[in-house]
Amino acid sequence: MVVTTASSSLSRPWDLRGVSLMAFAHGASDMYSGILPFVIFFDVTRAGLPAWYQGALAFVWYLTSSIAQPLVGAYSDRRGQWWFLPASVALIAIAVPATAAAASMPVLVAFVVLGGIGSAVMHPEAGRYSSLLGGNKRASAISIFQIGGQLGYGLGPLVAAALLAHSGAASLVAMAVPGLLAALAVATVLPSFARDADDVSPRRTTSASEKHPPADVAAIALLVASTGLRYLTGASFAFYLPNLLTARGLPLTAAGAVVTAFLIAAVAGLYTGGALADRFGHARVAIVGLVCSVPPLVAGLVLHGSLAMVLLLLGSALLSVQNAPGVALAQSLMPRNLGTALGLMNGVAFGIGSLGVALIGVVVTRSGPDAALILVAFAPLLAALAYAVVGGRGTAAVSAGAAVRSSSQT
Repeated sequence: MVVTTASSSLSRPWDLRGVSLMAFAHGASDMYSGILPFVIFFDVTRAGLPAWYQGALAFVWYLTSSIAQPLVGAYSDRRGQWWFLPASVALIAIAVPATAAAASMPVLVAFVVLGGIGSAVMHPEAGRYSSLLGGNKRASAISIFQIGGQLGYGLGPLVAAALLAHSGAASLVAMAVPGLLAALAVATVLPSFARDADDVSPRRTTSASEKHPPADVAAIALLVASTGLRYLTGASFAFYLPNLLTARGLPLTAAGAVVTAFLIAAVAGLYTGGALADRFGHARVAIVGLVCSVPPLVAGLVLHGSLAMVLLLLGSALLSVQNAPGVALAQSLMPRNLGTALGLMNGVAFGIGSLGVALIGVVVTRSGPDAALILVAFAPLLAALAYAVVGGRGTAAVSAGAAVRSSSQT
């Protein structure tokens, strides 16, 4: 019997190997997102240009890699092909290293745009396949997908620093090799997983005559706003903790180590959030993680010494618990537009948060990093409120998701 419901992908067991492949593709791509700031700094410094060029180029990257994601996701949901994913990884792997060899600013901008387009294609495609291959553990699948990206992003600066120290064409080729090899590996393995995923894709399994309830636009907007607030908190800490810690007497290297640890601690929360959400519900787990992140973040700012550092790491882990449940919940509200949902949560929401980080910088300038970070440490409470409203709306998609979770556990 042919399954004809939009939730058919949730009724199948999850495919850990397929989900891991998506995480690998995500990590390979996001490694170049971590490389790009170093390459831009290298280019701007070498050309003797003012620092605002770095900000302008970063904005170009963000505009093409993040804001475009919902548009790419919408197209992918209707006409996506398996080869979009390895092709996008290969495009990033070529474009980002090429920026270090750009002979003029227009050429540099062109390479940044090409790399951004590759990133914009990769995220909805890999996120869509992660959700379909995740089956009845969608949030867990999304969390593994996100962990791959987080690890790749963290590895990027190390790769860039090591290779840019040895200038020349050989270093640029070496920088592109990991991504091209990853794209080749994904292109070799993906077709079989893509067939399995497309067998349960709503665009394939739903008859053209079947009617679907309209998407809950208000609930989706609340989820995007909530994710933006969560990203505002995490990114503000990552950006401005060095200001706080160096003002307290820590050397810059030690402050950098704390920020690195803060980012890595998020990996624990990513997986925990996905696993718990599949068992206890997406909105409920997101709310608990967001609310519980506030006390350790605030205490970590008020206290000093090693205890403060431990509390900050705990706060980072709890803050990231929301990530996977948020994406899974958005996808349950948009069952026929999985790529679009991830594009909204990964692109638009992060854009909102990025704008907030710039505004927090004004507070840091006027009132100091202590006041600014304590202020932003309470933002997760507003984010949790948004999830409470979404969870209380009782939408059909949320109810259906809960029913599938219950049936898969019996």
